[in-house]
Amino acid sequence: MPIDMTLPVYLSQEDFVYSPPPSCPPAVGSSFCIESLDIRSNDRSRKTKKQVTFADHKGLSLTRVKVFSEFSDPIDVPLSVQLSSAPSTQQDKLELDFSQPSSDYLLFRQRLDGGLVCLEHCVLKERAFTGTVKVKNVSFEKSVKLRVTFDSWRSHLDVDCRYVKESYPSSYSDTFSFEVSLPAELQLHERVEFAVRYEVDGREYWDSNHGDNYRIVWASLRRRQDRRSDSRDFGIHFDRYGSPTCSHGIFPDWPSYAGYENIGPYY
Repeated sequence: MPIDMTLPVYLSQEDFVYSPPPSCPPAVGSSFCIESLDIRSNDRSRKTKKQVTFADHKGLSLTRVKVFSEFSDPIDVPLSVQLSSAPSTQQDKLELDFSQPSSDYLLFRQRLDGGLVCLEHCVLKERAFTGTVKVKNVSFEKSVKLRVTFDSWRSHLDVDCRYVKESYPSSYSDTFSFEVSLPAELQLHERVEFAVRYEVDGREYWDSNHGDNYRIVWASLRRRQDRRSDSRDFGIHFDRYGSPTCSHGIFPDWPSYAGYENIGPYY
């Protein structure tokens, strides 16, 4: 029959001292060692400094020079772009080089009384200029013409003026109208000049704008003339008849008939 026995066991003091296990040597099948190597390798990659290399370090050039020549490198300019060294003459236009005579009614009436004929109003159209002329009604039979030149009086032509039947006729004066076509090609150094001729009772009377003629000039030429005249005077115009033009030049803020320079005939 089985018998329970107890035997005492005696251990030495060295058996009770704890000693840590030896470090695990790297083994192929050990997952712990593989993870440790990956961590160390990642740490080394993060600590690696980045380097910048320039082209000259590799023997290359840092710049590239391109030399353009008008013979070897032509530039293709689109047809919609036009290059020109001179300013375009198409922007220039014709302008009246005189103020409207009827804008100052007092002076206009005095000129009509003294000379029997006076240009009243003139307007520039696209290819023509039109206007009206007032003549003193001296006799029933009368003729009014414009003498015009386009080449500084090397040649001229006479244009007949037509009688205008007014709504409120006056026995003092008659009105005539005109229309003159401008040449297709007028040179920039040329200007249009004209004067009015009135024939009545076998005599001739002229309105030539006090001997200067009525002129139609290019805008660029007129601006140059205005700059020269501004350098010589103060731009104040005096007239001997005491018309509102005098006060308008000195005190432009005062009411004056001269402010109506750009309106049509007074009638």
